[in-house]
Formats: sequence, C-alpha cells, structure tokens
Amino acid sequence: MRRRLLRWLLRRDPGLAATRRAVRIAVAASVGFLACRYGLGEPTVAVYAVFGVLGFGVFSEISGTPAQRLRTIAGCCLVGLVLVTLGSLLAVSTAAATLGVLVAGIAVALLALGGPRAAGVVVGLHLLYILPSFPPFEPDQLPLRLAGLVIGTALLALADRFLLPPASPRPFARRAAAAARALAAHLEAPATDGADLARARRRSAWTAERLRLSVVPVAERPTGPGAADRGLTHLAAALRALHQRVVALEEWPPAPVGPANGPDPEAPRALLAAVAHALHQVAAALAGHRAPPDLDGLDAARAAFTARRLHAVEVLGPGEEAVARAEAAVAVSQVAEEARIVVLATHAVLAPRRPVPTPTGPGEDLADDPFWYAGASSVRLWWRRVRCHLSLRSVYLQNALRLGVGLALARLVAGELDVAHGFWVLLATLTLLRTSAASTRAALPPALLGTTIGGTLAIGLVLLVGPYPVATAALLPVVVVVAVASGRFAGTVAAQACFTLVVAVLFAQLAPPTWMLGPERVLDVFLGAAIGLLVGVAVWPAGGHGEIRRAASLGLEDAAELVDGTTAWLAGTVPRQVVSDRLAATVVGIARYEATYTQFRSEQHRGHDHDLDWMVVLAVLHRVSRGARSALAAEPGSACAAPWPGLAARLREDVGTVTDRYHRWAAELGHDGDPRPVPAPPPALVRDGLRAVADLPDRAAHPAVALRLVDAWGWLGWLADDLAALEVRYAPVSTSPCPRTD
Repeated sequence: MRRRLLRWLLRRDPGLAATRRAVRIAVAASVGFLACRYGLGEPTVAVYAVFGVLGFGVFSEISGTPAQRLRTIAGCCLVGLVLVTLGSLLAVSTAAATLGVLVAGIAVALLALGGPRAAGVVVGLHLLYILPSFPPFEPDQLPLRLAGLVIGTALLALADRFLLPPASPRPFARRAAAAARALAAHLEAPATDGADLARARRRSAWTAERLRLSVVPVAERPTGPGAADRGLTHLAAALRALHQRVVALEEWPPAPVGPANGPDPEAPRALLAAVAHALHQVAAALAGHRAPPDLDGLDAARAAFTARRLHAVEVLGPGEEAVARAEAAVAVSQVAEEARIVVLATHAVLAPRRPVPTPTGPGEDLADDPFWYAGASSVRLWWRRVRCHLSLRSVYLQNALRLGVGLALARLVAGELDVAHGFWVLLATLTLLRTSAASTRAALPPALLGTTIGGTLAIGLVLLVGPYPVATAALLPVVVVVAVASGRFAGTVAAQACFTLVVAVLFAQLAPPTWMLGPERVLDVFLGAAIGLLVGVAVWPAGGHGEIRRAASLGLEDAAELVDGTTAWLAGTVPRQVVSDRLAATVVGIARYEATYTQFRSEQHRGHDHDLDWMVVLAVLHRVSRGARSALAAEPGSACAAPWPGLAARLREDVGTVTDRYHRWAAELGHDGDPRPVPAPPPALVRDGLRAVADLPDRAAHPAVALRLVDAWGWLGWLADDLAALEVRYAPVSTSPCPRTD
C-alpha cells in the first residue's frame, strides 16, 4: 500500500518537490502561529508570523541556490518591514490607505524588472503592505507586527535550509558550457566522416536550441539587470548565432585564402581550429574548471587570417575563383567574430565586477561597448533597466499600473462599504488579476468555484471544531499541508477550497468563530474578483498580445535604420555617431520586445498569434544589433569614403533592397491577422556584390577598403538569411531527444 502511494506521489509530483514544499511551509507556519498565539499570548504577532511564512512560501516563488534563497528571504524581510510600517501608518483613513496602496502597488510591481527571483516575491510583498492597511488604526501595534514578520521569515529561512530543502535549479551557465563544447566538436568533426559529422551537427543544434529562453524554466532564466545575468544572455545569443554561422559554413568549405601556390594555404583551418580551442576553454571555464580564456590565440589567428585576406585582395585576379574565396572567407570571419564575443561574454559572466579585458568598442556608452555592464555598479544597471521601461509601451509599466489601480480601487471599495474582512478583497484582486483580460477571465471560474466549495466546508468546520481551540490548533498543520500540495495534485479549484479552510482555522483561533466566516470569505473573494475583472478589461486588456505586434513592428523599423546606417559607416559615407544613435534606439526596442514576448508566452492564447514564431523576430533584431556593434568595434578606417562611386552606389542599392524587406515585414507584423510572407532578397544579391568587388581593376591599391566592402556584403547576406527565416510563420516544435552529457 505504501509503495503504491509513493508511486502515485512520484507520478504526480516528480522528485516530491511540491510535497516537500508543503511540509516545510506547514511546519514553519504552524510553529510560528501556535508559538506566538499560545506561547506568547500575542495574536497580532501570530498573524504576521503566519502571513510572513504564507506570503513568501505560498504566494511567492523563491528560487536559486541555498545562499540565493537565503538572501532573497532576508531581503524580503527588510523590504517587508518598510511596507508593514507604511501600511500601518497610512491606515488612518480610507483616502490615505487608497493612495498608499496605489503608490506601493506600482512600485512593488516594478520589482519584476529584476528578473525571476525578484518577480517571484512581488505578490508576497504586496500582501505585507495590504495586510496592515485596514482598520482598526493601531500604530501602537506596529512593533508587534514587525516582530511577527521577523519571526515568520526567520522560520521560513530555517525550514528552507534544514527541513527537506528544495533542489537548486540547474545553472544556465551549464547549458552555455554544453553548447560551447558541442560547437567545438562540430568544428572539429572531420568532413570526410559523415556519421561523426552528423552526430556533431545534431548535438550542436540540440544544445543551441536549449539556450532559447522559451525552453528554459523560469527560475533558471538570466533576465535580471545584474552584470552576470546580462552576460549570460549575451553569451547565449552569441552561441546561438555562432551555431548558425557554423552550419552556414558547411555550404562553403573553406578554400585556401590566397593564391593556390601562396604561403599558408591552411589559414581558414587554422582560424577555425583556434575558434574550437577557444570554445573548449569557454566550456571549461563555465564549468568551473579554469579561469576565463584570454583572446591572445584567437586574435592572433584572426590577425593572420585578415592579413591573408588583404593579400588575396591584392593578388587575386577577377573571376569566380575570387568570389568563391571571398564567400568562404566571409563565413569564416563571421564565425571568428562571434567566437570572440563568446569569449568576452564569458569574462562578463564569471567576473561581473570587472570590465572585460578587451572591450569590442572604445567608449563607455551603451552603443559603443557591448559589454558596458561588466564592472558597472548595481545602481547604474538598475537605472538603465528602469529607464528603458519608463514608457507606456513597456509591458512592465503597464502591468504595474494595472495592478496598482486594481488594488487601489479594491481598497477604496472595501473601505467605503466597510467590508468586514477587506484584506481578502484586496488579496483576491491581487492573486486573480492577470496581465490580460482573457487570462483574468480564465482564472476566475476555478478560483470562485473553489472558494465557494471551501466556504461551504468552512461552515461545517467552524460548527464542529470551532469551540475547541486544541482541535483547531491540531488541524492547522494538516490543512496547510493539504492547501499547499493540493494545487499540484488536484488543481486550482482544490487549492482555493483548501486555502479557504486555512483561513477558517486561523480566524477560529483569533476570535470566537461564527458560521458566517465562510460566507464572508466567499463574498470578499467575489468582490475582489469583480474588481480585478473590471480593471483587467479597462486597463490594457490585451496585455502582451496587444503589444507583441507593435513591439515587433517598431523593432524591425529600428533595425532597418540601423542596417542602413551601419553599411553606410562601413562604406565610409556617414560618421560613427549615426550608427551609435541608431544602435541605442534599437537596443531599447529589443529590451521592450523581449519583455513583451516573455509576457505574451505566459498569457491565454488568442487566435493564431501564439502560433506565429515571434522568437524569429527577436533573433533578427539581435543579429542586426550585434553586426552594428562589430562594425563599431572594428577599425574600418572610414575617414575616407570608398574610391569607387559606382560600387558604393550598388552597395546602397542592395542595402535598400534589404531594408525595404525589413520595412515590409514591420508593416505586415504591425496589423492584426496572419502576416503575408514577404519575399526575401534575391539569392544572388551577395554573390553579385562580391563579383563586383572582384572585378574592380584597382582594388589592389585599396585592399583595406575593398575588404571592408566584402564584409559589408557578407553581413547583408547574413541579414538576408534572417529575412528568409521570417517566412516561416509557425514556430517549429522540436521533439528529438538527445542524451544529457553536460
């Protein structure tokens, strides 16, 4: 019997994570409440102790390593002390309390800008503010309230560390290490061995796919404003781009760059070997086996390869041979450039408090140095994140305003109607209000049904055991365990019903219970749900679904302008500041688009929007921004324009062809309905441009400028590949398993 029960538990709760969590919370909540209520004889301390546990144990998601969880709980305790103090002092009147709830609701909701760990405790912090914001106004009770909060959070921290502690999430850096290792193996796989090459190709594709944030558990996503998280995001994007370039490289087996009888015919292979070696070092560093690698070997190989390319520009004659060599050389150069970014991002991840050893841009501004965040202060990093989202087009700000308005309206209604337990009205609004009206409507039926069932059961519970404090005290840990675990085993309806029973058991020990406790709880939840639905319909009801198209359209428009400016910079016809300004605008657009996409994925589906592969748009935007950064980081000698006006005009024409596609895609994605595929640029665009460079009679006199134009067309080719990918309207679903070896 016990074995069957254990097998059933493991099927429903792999690793018994939910069961262990329920036991931890039940022990901490029961000890805190019962010790303070009966041991100390202080009901106020008991209430704040139990809600300190429930707020951060049930209504919050505290994740990370043991040390990170301890810091999170300690930080929540400190912030909670401030919130409880403000809520207690502003409870003097309904007007003051409503204004306080509005301001605190917005401010606390914006903590979601700090990434998964900060976003996970937002509801718990809100709970601590709204709990003391109702009459009676008793500022003399403030020390007892603060003492209860400290006791509750301390018990939660002790239970988290010593009582069936949760497993630490798998570090995102391990995924990046596996991808770097697989890419190195892909580069090293012999082209003559089809089976080995196929295995290496599958492995690198699988590990690169695992770096997509949409397939990473929320607790593991590096989306915070800190330098380490930014570095991991940068690293993942560079590894995915590197994988795409390695795959593209198979289309152009790297021919010797230079005359067939010239020296160093193995230059491309030497550079690719240096890239593979750097990737192995990156994987070892991310796994904690060595320090971050330096760039000496990779830069030396790149310099030798660039010198060889310049020599080829000088001595190779016109014709298809020069074009083929240029195509191969561009592909190899792009692989090396992305590998360099991977190495630098690894430094930012492993040493976030120090600048990267060799910035790819000379300035301190965001648009000049892609690793500006390494070594930056926490205040600066947070300010940049906040400033980026101080716009009504930001879903973070929309969510904060929606929640603040909802809580303030609930507090006003509860105060004006003199609701007996107004706290439950605000708690219902807080927990049921979603980021879109559709998601809010979907959350209401199970919550209301569960509360109704729980209220009915609470009537019987109060009548049976309410007069016996010993019985209700003994029931407390049982109902808390069932309430916390029921969501995993039986769904939202059961969780809401059981939590209503928890409320009944708690209040039965604070005052003489009456059978009205259950119906009052049901009415409070219905009132809070109605307010949440009203606010959800009135304040940005579409949520992420309403912003994803606009954000994608604006991002592609910015990308088009950045492509135009960057190629003009490479051709020497515009100053550096033009690229910097357009890059800064694109970076802000990318940050907003990423936030919108993340929220969009969490909302109730609407029509075919969820099927559109919005992640491809994000990859396109990242590619454009990284290409612009690489152009700024190079020393293109762009003080003088290209000495071939006809060729420069041809490049501008090809740039216009590519940017026109960006503008057309922006228009298609900006309106409702399925977008019509926009044809990609002509497949011969890059080859024709390279052929025009190869046919220049005097390119040997200006090899550096000619090489710059070759790379400009090479970048356009990469962008054209991305535009072709946009034609894939529906997100592919990867089901191919691959064994874990990292």
